[in-house]
Amino acid sequence: MADEVNDAVVPPEAQALVGTVRERRHLVTALDIRKFAQAIGDENPIHCDADAARAAGHPDLVAPQLFFQAMTFDAIPPQQLPADGSPIELDVPIPATRAMGGSSEYTVHRLARAGEWIHVRSVLKDVQAKQGRSGVLYAITVQTDFSDADGNPVASETATYLKRP
Repeated sequence: MADEVNDAVVPPEAQALVGTVRERRHLVTALDIRKFAQAIGDENPIHCDADAARAAGHPDLVAPQLFFQAMTFDAIPPQQLPADGSPIELDVPIPATRAMGGSSEYTVHRLARAGEWIHVRSVLKDVQAKQGRSGVLYAITVQTDFSDADGNPVASETATYLKRP
């Protein structure tokens, strides 16, 4: 029955985007790592001192686990974002103007290292609509995989974002 409700509420042009893939590469820099660690209050020296990182068994500075979140969305000019200001990956033709995070589940295989390129691949996995007390709530699920230059998995995220009219 849930599919019947979704078929009736999710616009077909939105449903047609399920499976859409976006890919990009991100160079992880020591400066990015230091700034991110400082921004989240992570004082672990492996994020700001290369000698401490090497003493801990890493080849160079490594980013905090949450750093992958900073690579989740493509950095594009603000004027190219959807009207609601949400990331381009959430640009799905649904009658909603407000976006917020719903849930996120990460698997981290290893920390991102300074100087490496990370390949980011995001797939629109699902679009659902549910009728709530205050109107329709749309759930957009995106699977994002992060891999190194050799194609080895580094991390993955399954995230659901909510949009309301």
